[in-house]
Amino acid sequence: MKIFLSILSWISLIFGVWCLTCTLFNLIFFRIHRSKAKKIHIDNKKKVSVIIPARNEEEHLPRLLDSLLNQDYPNYEVLIIDDQSTDSTWSIIQSYMAKSDKIKGFRNAGNRKLSPYGKINALLNLIPYADGDILLCTDADTVHRPSSISMGVRYMEEGNLDILSGFPYQGVTTYGGGVVTAAMIFSNVVLPHFLLNPIQFTPFAIGIGQYVMMRRDSYEEVGGYSAMPQKVCDDIGIIKHFMRHKKKYGFRNLSRDVSCKMYSDRKSAFKGIERSLTDLFPTTFIMIMLLLIAVTLLMFISWTPLFTPLFICFNESNLMLMALIGWLMTFVSWAIGAREIGFWRSVCISGFLSVTSICAMYIHGIYRKLTGKGFDWKGRKV
Repeated sequence: MKIFLSILSWISLIFGVWCLTCTLFNLIFFRIHRSKAKKIHIDNKKKVSVIIPARNEEEHLPRLLDSLLNQDYPNYEVLIIDDQSTDSTWSIIQSYMAKSDKIKGFRNAGNRKLSPYGKINALLNLIPYADGDILLCTDADTVHRPSSISMGVRYMEEGNLDILSGFPYQGVTTYGGGVVTAAMIFSNVVLPHFLLNPIQFTPFAIGIGQYVMMRRDSYEEVGGYSAMPQKVCDDIGIIKHFMRHKKKYGFRNLSRDVSCKMYSDRKSAFKGIERSLTDLFPTTFIMIMLLLIAVTLLMFISWTPLFTPLFICFNESNLMLMALIGWLMTFVSWAIGAREIGFWRSVCISGFLSVTSICAMYIHGIYRKLTGKGFDWKGRKV
């Protein structure tokens, strides 16, 4: 037992130091790049095509389209495809087409299967109609502040990027939904973006489908989404595909430019994020075993305070102090990262529950993938 307590203490302390280091340096990295990007002069010559797949999105579309008609970047168009909706999505698209010639609507009847996966299939059907030099793929449940397009273009110019993604502000309506959605913060706390972005390290590159901006010529050069067979996740998949072709990737904090109410409750957040989390890593035997070990360690670290009686029982006060300091650093880091992109304070201090959710989502997602059950997403099996 003393060996176990010693290992737990050292792992907790080392992990805590790592998380605090990553979080603080990432925060500095994001702020420096935002400051630099804001100083970039853009001449508005490059046209931006905003690409939106919409499936049963009558609740969200008016807010999205109103926000896109209020952009401070003048040279853009909005292309939206009704992806076999059964609600009033198409009627809403038609009404906005009548309001502005910037909005172009299309319908996917389902007879053009360019991909077996719904969202990627919709994107493949829509992108050929885009006229832009830059493509911005976003989701129907997002809301874009006036700076959304112009700031993305500035980031692309400042970093000479081929593809850009980042954290939007995540609006949540319930505490449980917020705790699970905040699992997305894990990448900001554990991954050193301040190092990974400069060295362009593909295995740990991430993307968030609510905002993926790409240079059109780079997209066509690498084959775009049509060159991504058997990829459930469009965001992570397209970014890694770009990077494998030596295209430059950037990840930024976009919470001041775009917001999203992606999940309404804990259950929908769990189902959505587990799909992305499971697709993040290859499902080889060695990788699964390594990740299961990592998941086990994360569970122990998350609940370190529960082991306090054992430390006391075995008179290991020094080890207990190490373990608790590591635990505190880990979840102070989590709170900083979560607050930086606007999560509720109650969610920010519940990092140990969010990490527990990550572990549960990965285990459940791997089970569904290995058993062939797949994932249900917007009424489709993927």
